[in-house]
Amino acid sequence: MNDGKFFEINLIENKQKINKILKNGKLLLKRNPPRLNYYLTLLTFNGNKYIYLKPKAGETAFLFERASGISGKRKILSAAWLSLNIILILLYISIFRSIRPLGKLRKKIEEFKNGNINVNLNEYILRKDEIGFVAKEFKDAIDNLKKTMNTRVWFIRNIAHELKTPITKGKIALELLKDEEGNKKRVFSDIFNRLEMLINELFAAEKIAAGNEMPNLSPCNLTDVLSRAEELLFLKNGAYINVVADDNDYTVKADCELLNIGIKNLLDNAVKFGTDKKVTVNVEKGILSVINEGAKPSIAEDAMFEPFLKDINVKNKDGFGLGLYITKQIIEKHGLKIRYKYSNGKNTFIVDLNKIIF
Repeated sequence: MNDGKFFEINLIENKQKINKILKNGKLLLKRNPPRLNYYLTLLTFNGNKYIYLKPKAGETAFLFERASGISGKRKILSAAWLSLNIILILLYISIFRSIRPLGKLRKKIEEFKNGNINVNLNEYILRKDEIGFVAKEFKDAIDNLKKTMNTRVWFIRNIAHELKTPITKGKIALELLKDEEGNKKRVFSDIFNRLEMLINELFAAEKIAAGNEMPNLSPCNLTDVLSRAEELLFLKNGAYINVVADDNDYTVKADCELLNIGIKNLLDNAVKFGTDKKVTVNVEKGILSVINEGAKPSIAEDAMFEPFLKDINVKNKDGFGLGLYITKQIIEKHGLKIRYKYSNGKNTFIVDLNKIIF
């Protein structure tokens, strides 16, 4: 009784309230403690719990109620729990807002990876946190890359210009040769044409490597593209290109010059590695296949289109390993894909042109 407040229980003295609770309360537990002179009963009424001590003989009965302090503590704990959750939510929002720019910065990095070297990072560079520091370092790396690329472009273009000058002079000198020297004119003409073609291919490779220049699209007749690619090969020593096409006269929307070079590289690769110097070009339902008989390349298929990787043989000992790489870049610039397969002793490169066919 004296320690009731310490144990947070209250003694109920109102007889009407006592009778009401005892009459309407729900019995939870009833015990007869042997060392206690009271029967102990646990009741619940209107959401509160009560202990009723009924004397075993001639003593006063007591009804105790759990003190309201328990409810108050529950409210305090509930408020603390709610406050903690609010703090965690606010902390989550704060962290989310702090790292959200990382998602946008990642998209900028993906744009750069896909060939856009002019990504705008100004909104991140002004930040004073780690994201701003990373963005600034990334922008400095891009600027250095641009300087390197500009230097390379300047170097290639100057070299090409210097080479074109003697080629032009050589072509003019050819016209001055006498008609009876026609064989010599034909030999030198082939040489100069070959050099000019190599320079143009060098320009094409430079444009592709730059990565930020889109193809100059225009209608191209596929038959003309194949014929032009064959002309660029300057086939010799019995090499032969056999074109097998269906009845459709295909017209594609492409950069004709680049497409000529890409297909020419496929034909050149097939001639070099074919065992019989014969290459079959099959066009069916908009799918272009370049086929040659020969051994499977020693290079893994996933590395076949990488630059400066090549399968060494006598015919290809002086190559740079750029042909298939340039072709793949040209094909992908047009939104297409190139596949390779080897079956029954035949190498086949396949390009589905349906996306660019009119």
